[in-house]
Amino acid sequence: MLDLADLARKGVHRNYQLAPLVERGVAFHYGNMPSLIRTEVERLFRDGKIRFLACTSTLIEGVNLSCRTIVVRGPRKGRGNPMEPHDFWNLAGRAGRWGNEFQGNIICIDPKDEKAWPVGVPKRSRYPIKRETDVVISSTDELAAYLENRNIDSLADLAQGEEFEQVGAYLLNTYIRLGTLSDAAFAKRHSPDALRKLDRSLEGISALINITQDVLVRHPGVSAVGLQRLLEAFRKYEGNIENLLLAPSESVDAYDRYVTVMRRINANLYPVFLPDSLIPLHALVVVEWLKGLSLAAIIRKRIEYQQRNNRSFKLPVLIRETMSMVEETARFKAPKYISAYMDVLRLFLTEAEREDLIDEDFDIGIALEFGVSSITLLSLMELGLSRMSAVALYEKIARDDLDKEGCLAWINQHGPNFAGMDLPNLIVRETLQVSGLDDPEAGHEFSE
Repeated sequence: MLDLADLARKGVHRNYQLAPLVERGVAFHYGNMPSLIRTEVERLFRDGKIRFLACTSTLIEGVNLSCRTIVVRGPRKGRGNPMEPHDFWNLAGRAGRWGNEFQGNIICIDPKDEKAWPVGVPKRSRYPIKRETDVVISSTDELAAYLENRNIDSLADLAQGEEFEQVGAYLLNTYIRLGTLSDAAFAKRHSPDALRKLDRSLEGISALINITQDVLVRHPGVSAVGLQRLLEAFRKYEGNIENLLLAPSESVDAYDRYVTVMRRINANLYPVFLPDSLIPLHALVVVEWLKGLSLAAIIRKRIEYQQRNNRSFKLPVLIRETMSMVEETARFKAPKYISAYMDVLRLFLTEAEREDLIDEDFDIGIALEFGVSSITLLSLMELGLSRMSAVALYEKIARDDLDKEGCLAWINQHGPNFAGMDLPNLIVRETLQVSGLDDPEAGHEFSE
């Protein structure tokens, strides 16, 4: 546990609340934590070294943890969304350690508090599991109206929410590919009348789309209407075409370009980077992420900005918000929508006979997802290292051009000297495991 506390202080912030807690056998767990820290919390809890764990709904989202007693008050899935009954009973099923006990305890606090439990404590019964696409398609009239309003001329009335956008994008791409929803694999689960109504809504829309099939296939979760609208915006652009491109993360123009691109995406593809007033902060975090800055460095820069501008802040809130921005914006929204932006821009550049501006060697989606802009960083992550470990080693390697073999050679050469590099033990352990140097006789000591 001392190693986890050390990593929390060095990898996030010296005053990160997790560190003193784990030293006392207590921890917290949520989805936006760095993967290396999150998996170590899970391991220590599974081994019984962490005895009390406060967590969000991540326990029902693929994390295989069990415990003796679960204490619940007002369970939520996401921000402000009361937990559905089937999720609650999935969570309850974690009580009782498999192989150790035959039963566990579920303690519900304030079960009569309507604010904590809007629909009361869920009753134990069978709950049907439905695909989100089927749930949205079953609202045929609302979905058809949404599709007809989601036009190329405007982003009118997108109030139904992101689930309508995602399902609408999927249906439109399916219709363009097959010519009718009736031939899709999901058709047998819906009435022919509903599919015909949706076909009629999609027919007029699809006639306006001339985005190539390969781009539509690469971006099934992005509306073809938005892609077409963005292409039309490029065609109407009267400035220097080079200003439509992203700038390299190390360029002085990078921040301004990302701000502009995010606003262009909001105006044409989908309003995803919200609120608009926070786009500069989103762009700054994305650029720092692409530069290969560690999470600790990104947090430190945010603190310095707040202090420089005499703005008050609460450190735990700032840390959580920064982690959330890294995960939700830099690793999810930015790769999804900026890679779509770049693919449409490639279509436009080809159409404008400016193929000389197309960089075929750089994949912005991969760079954003992994938070890398150098060959060495990507190579380290291709070896299987977490980003936290890769960035820590990258700072020691101080070279941008090493492939996987070069990184392995560096690790083999410097592995015996890791103890003198002030690297957290958990990073050393992961590096030695990935490189195959985790010989128990090698002399590396790790504390619990």
